[in-house]
Amino acid sequence: MRPAVHSLKRPRTRGYILFELVLALTIFAIAVLGLAKALNQALETANLFRRDQIIRIGMRNFFEELRNKPLAKMSTTYTDPTYGITYTSTTEALSLKTTSGSVLSDMYKLSIHATSSFDGVEQDDTLDVYVYKPAQP
Repeated sequence: MRPAVHSLKRPRTRGYILFELVLALTIFAIAVLGLAKALNQALETANLFRRDQIIRIGMRNFFEELRNKPLAKMSTTYTDPTYGITYTSTTEALSLKTTSGSVLSDMYKLSIHATSSFDGVEQDDTLDVYVYKPAQP
């Protein structure tokens, strides 16, 4: 007589291990792709903020150079070769009245326009400042 065969059958788990491994790798890959996409978006935003900061600093420097010039030389254009930003300034005479009704003379509106292109998108920023330039004797 043959010995009795074990009557308890062992459950088959070989296929489940492979399935669990594939599922775990898929979840991990989705998580890593999500993090990579978030990091890429953060870097793009940081680059845009950096570009805006460069434009603001350039406009401030351009204004500092212009404010000491005579009125006739305040309307000019400058192109920054490093960043490809073009700064253009214009002046406009102002007629401002005080609370007593008298008119302020020798007041001008200085407008600085910064034009640049970033990733094929045109960007135009403007700075308007009131300046006092008395007539030169």
